[in-house]
Amino acid sequence: MGRRKAVNWKSEHRKVYEARVVSDSISRLARRFDLKALPFSEEELQILAKRARESFRAFRSAEKKERLLSFKNRLSTLHGETCVEPVWIALEQINNEIGYEEK
Repeated sequence: MGRRKAVNWKSEHRKVYEARVVSDSISRLARRFDLKALPFSEEELQILAKRARESFRAFRSAEKKERLLSFKNRLSTLHGETCVEPVWIALEQINNEIGYEEK
């Protein structure tokens, strides 16, 4: 039972850390774009940042890439690719910056 608690603690710690990283990436994105001027809802922006982080962390995972691409395509359909692509590129750059800082 002690091992299970340790695994749960580590898992919970990871979730909290990843939530902080997603929040940080949105803060950094706000320095590059006026988030209120973007056509995305707060929830869409949160999900996009989360999917970008998942994709970054699991760069060899086809499933994570597919999930991200699917959401990105849905946003492009709703808001247009010209709105989604610059934000997506910025999130990729931000995740690379954060990844470099993590090392």
